[in-house]
Amino acid sequence: MITFESVTKRYADGTVAVDSLDLEIPDGQIMVLVGPSGCGKTTSLRMINRLVEPTSGRILVDGQNVLEANASQLRRGIGYVIQQTGLFPHRTIEDNIATVPLLNGVSKRQARERARELMQLVGLDADTMARRYPFQLSGGQQQRVGVARALAADPPVLLMDEPFSAVDPIVRAALQDELIRLQAELRKTVVLVTHDVEEAIKVGDLVAVFRPGGHLAQVATPERLLGAPADDYVRDFVGFDRGIRRLSFFPAAGLALETQTVLPGTTTAGAAIEVARREGEPWVLVISAGREPLGWVAVADLEGRPDSSALSEARLTSVEHTFRPDTDSLRAALDATILSRTERAVAVDERGQVTGTTSYEKLRDAIRGAEDAADRGEPPALARHPAEQVL
Repeated sequence: MITFESVTKRYADGTVAVDSLDLEIPDGQIMVLVGPSGCGKTTSLRMINRLVEPTSGRILVDGQNVLEANASQLRRGIGYVIQQTGLFPHRTIEDNIATVPLLNGVSKRQARERARELMQLVGLDADTMARRYPFQLSGGQQQRVGVARALAADPPVLLMDEPFSAVDPIVRAALQDELIRLQAELRKTVVLVTHDVEEAIKVGDLVAVFRPGGHLAQVATPERLLGAPADDYVRDFVGFDRGIRRLSFFPAAGLALETQTVLPGTTTAGAAIEVARREGEPWVLVISAGREPLGWVAVADLEGRPDSSALSEARLTSVEHTFRPDTDSLRAALDATILSRTERAVAVDERGQVTGTTSYEKLRDAIRGAEDAADRGEPPALARHPAEQVL
């Protein structure tokens, strides 16, 4: 655990970067420090490994005061990832990663073996990239090397200062997913600084929102932050669409599905019309013999066809988006519904076989039920991170 006890950082000109910070960062979790520029989040991070010295207060790592430790030894035991990677341009990738193990007395052969293991861990091909130099890699690849180097000495604590802000949005999303995957496997204590609240909500187990002047506004889980902002400042900082984003933490498993109007392609138009009218549905979903979705057909279109004609012969509206109730959130179900031209979404299992359909009405009931459960303090059944649903 990392503990800040009344920590203040005041510069010589009188500027207060961090003001009486009290914060606990639990072991094995990702704590994201987020806030506007100049709010003290990066200063707080750098005080953990003493790149910045606090003016007053104590910072404890596993009960030990960092101010009483040798600074060089302290930093070798704490992984550190920065925005521009900070790689040594004249060293190969494997030698960059092996830097800290070598400083700790590990043999060159063992350090390089460890470097190659870590390259594979962060999604880099060691056989083709180990002997390359940083300039020969893309920005995203360099950032992965930076993460691997920070993990090289197997540190219990990993500090990440705006690690993904220098890459494009697509690469950034991939690196965030990679961090989530790594954390599900390694369970480090991670402190990550970002100005991007979307990133904080995506990767954080806990989020600490800073105000200007180095004051802490709120510390909460992402779901709690979205659902119950502490005040107007946090509410404005999180954003106007926090209600939609909160749905990412509610599982779709409890969503009621329509199954009566899911019909094989061999069903006749007359039979389909009868079923649809009985269920009050304007659309039926046509499936294959293996229960894969073939497409939607409007009941109004069927009324102009011979009663004995098969659904597979009708004009179908394609199913472009599906969701999985066993792993996806209500937000994923809502997205699939919004993107559907029928205002209905198709639920499938792990094999891609249809388990039912949903609509705005059913989603509304599920959202209300999930919000009521959250208000009662019941934890969401959905895994905190998408990677945890896979591992």
